[in-house]
Amino acid sequence: MKNRIAGQTSGRIRNAMLILLKEEQSLGKITIAALSDEAGISRRTFYRYYASKEEILTTYIANLINDYIAELRQSRLQKFEDLVSFFFNFWTQYADELSILQKAGLFSLIVETSNKMIPALYPTVEAPWQISSKNQRDIVYATRYGIGGFWNVLSQWLAVDRENISVSELSHILLNAMTSAQGR
Repeated sequence: MKNRIAGQTSGRIRNAMLILLKEEQSLGKITIAALSDEAGISRRTFYRYYASKEEILTTYIANLINDYIAELRQSRLQKFEDLVSFFFNFWTQYADELSILQKAGLFSLIVETSNKMIPALYPTVEAPWQISSKNQRDIVYATRYGIGGFWNVLSQWLAVDRENISVSELSHILLNAMTSAQGR
């Protein structure tokens, strides 16, 4: 019972943050009092869950990345093309939330959190396109390359073409660019 209530409360705080970010479009303008009011909790309750406004976002993003990795593990994708489609299909489920973060100038938090988490999780996902090296340095560089590319493409799509280009078309554009680069 306590875990369910705790999950509901942290969810209300996260949702309050997204609502206020959408309205204010600046993390700096949001106060703990406003967050607490929007979530329907006391400031004291807020501090039982989070030490800061930023922690709400980093926790939320980390949870999304963990969900992404969990689904990726279960998918057992065989081709790199499948990964491209999987990435965009997974993250576009959260397009509204990601757009709010982007408009608030917080999209870099997603990339930073991915850069911190993915190298450690990389060896836990078996995929035929992964580098064979077990060297952590090699894994960091390989994952940063992929993270930067995928998130930059998604960022552009959210900001400019979300209404004009489907997820499958977006995947196709990216795969065509990669194929062209390999053929030269």
